[in-house]
Amino acid sequence: MDKQLTYEELIIKMMPFSQQLIEWCQQHPEFQAALKIIYSDRFISLQAIVKWYSPYSPDDEVIGVYAYDYTQKTPLFKQDFIVNIGKLDNEFVLYTRNPSGKNSKYIKDISVFYKTYGKCEYYINSHHLTLDQLPEEIRERGSKAIQLAEKIRRLGGFVKPHQSQINKTHSDLISTPKESWFIKQKLKK
Repeated sequence: MDKQLTYEELIIKMMPFSQQLIEWCQQHPEFQAALKIIYSDRFISLQAIVKWYSPYSPDDEVIGVYAYDYTQKTPLFKQDFIVNIGKLDNEFVLYTRNPSGKNSKYIKDISVFYKTYGKCEYYINSHHLTLDQLPEEIRERGSKAIQLAEKIRRLGGFVKPHQSQINKTHSDLISTPKESWFIKQKLKK
């Protein structure tokens, strides 16, 4: 029997990630598990990324991944950073808040990101953002995430979809030409 696609894997497939990054997540479950966007009981993915390069390490591509933390009283958007090492699409490092404080080869605390890619100044105010601080291109998505969070609260909380709905959504996703995926639009900063 074929392995069923999980809800978390579906979220990753719906992101505007390169095919190589999607495969990286599949091959490195600890990497995928550290991404905020897969925890729908707390975060709503904006299904958007912003790519740029740090002047301190121009050979690497920085990918900003945004999620709305709807457990906060004040709307708060959080950004994880994925670094595409050497822009080669064959090795990725995730920088996020790491409560354990333990770093691994592919998952590091956000403070390490600032020291490496920001020298504690560049990116410094980009890990936790208000709606107005989001890149202009994704503010509308941020507003919709806030509205969706209100609906989730009114309904009593997030309920993970049944496997049949996951399968149907995945089937719809793979049968739609990628060029028409609104959720796959890449935003450049």
